[in-house]
Amino acid sequence: MAKRERLHLSRYTSIETYRDFSGRIYIACSSNASMLFRDAGELRKWLKLPKGIPSRDSFDSWIASLEAADAAKRKPLAEEGLSDELLATGFGPEVHEEEDPTANTKMIT
Repeated sequence: MAKRERLHLSRYTSIETYRDFSGRIYIACSSNASMLFRDAGELRKWLKLPKGIPSRDSFDSWIASLEAADAAKRKPLAEEGLSDELLATGFGPEVHEEEDPTANTKMIT
């Protein structure tokens, strides 16, 4: 499993994140509830972070730094011509050979 990163917004609220094969995952803990999110916007709505407060500013800058780090990791792979599907799952159209694997196989009928 990848290294998890954590942001503490307050004494009672924290967010933990990591990447898996299908993208970034956020686990938010607030008071006595925990939720899993894949979208930072939905996470922000669940945490009820209005604009103009220091917690929102630190959250936005943390998300921006995570997205920049993810983009930097994907850039060399994308320059090689690999699809998003392959980068996310390891299985894309680039993995499969162009010709049919059964074309040179004798079939018993």
